[in-house]
Amino acid sequence: MQLIVTVKKLNKRNRVPAKLTDKDSIIGTVHQGFKFEGTEVTVRDPALGKWYKDRDGYYYWGGGLMVLPAPPNHVIDGLPAHLPADYLLGADLSHYNAQPDWDAISNAGITFVYIKISEGVGTPDRKAATHADNALARGLKTGYYHFCRPDTRNGGTVQKDAIAEANEAVIILQQLPPTTLPLVLDLEDQTSWDTPLQRKDYLTWIETFIHQIIQSTGVTPVIYSRKEYLDRKLPANHTLGKYHLWLANYSVKDTTKLKCPIGWQDWSIWQFTGKAHVGGNAALDLNIMKDLTIITP
Repeated sequence: MQLIVTVKKLNKRNRVPAKLTDKDSIIGTVHQGFKFEGTEVTVRDPALGKWYKDRDGYYYWGGGLMVLPAPPNHVIDGLPAHLPADYLLGADLSHYNAQPDWDAISNAGITFVYIKISEGVGTPDRKAATHADNALARGLKTGYYHFCRPDTRNGGTVQKDAIAEANEAVIILQQLPPTTLPLVLDLEDQTSWDTPLQRKDYLTWIETFIHQIIQSTGVTPVIYSRKEYLDRKLPANHTLGKYHLWLANYSVKDTTKLKCPIGWQDWSIWQFTGKAHVGGNAALDLNIMKDLTIITP
């Protein structure tokens, strides 16, 4: 089992002492936050409490230790290196995932799912309700995302367009099964489309959309995008870094090497591949969630 030191420092001994006050077995100390693999050992005197032995044969008093939860059991090839100890594995789906292999998804250790509900105005995702029903039936933490098309087509101004898209997303949300994860703004380009807005107007559109969602639902949304895209589209002095970031990057293979866009100090979710083969699912998007505050009761 994996253990972590919870006190400021803990004695490292070459054997279990006869008394806790014995000093002759102490060979050093470890400090709070120290992690190691160990096994519980049997002691003759129950008054000594629990003791653990590490792989190198050294002993630690269990009163200063906490047993960490077992690592997730994920049957997935190609997971990134240096994953957080308490991360969650998730997938995201849209109508392009016509017939997902839901049993394979849940059996692979995937515990959360994001589902596309709409794009711009007037384009609801036809598979949203079915995907949500299947995800919820398997006990997966579920949320929805909206593909944003920031422009001025709806109402003639940046603000009116953003409000129109937000209102449409809210209407669609109200028609779908209730979920626990916050709505996500999908901010990216497509082969045939990109936002025509300049940096300042693009920022205004996003801020207006988020404000409208919060006002309508009481829940603060998450922003999804790529680093290079946001760095290119947003003013350098924007203040969107206060919102959770879902970052897409398929080239990085190490969690510690994933860089955030300008304005963010850290990421909350990382979409690390769009081509995972999980059971009968071809080209499935997979994600790592490390900021578990996104999950609401």
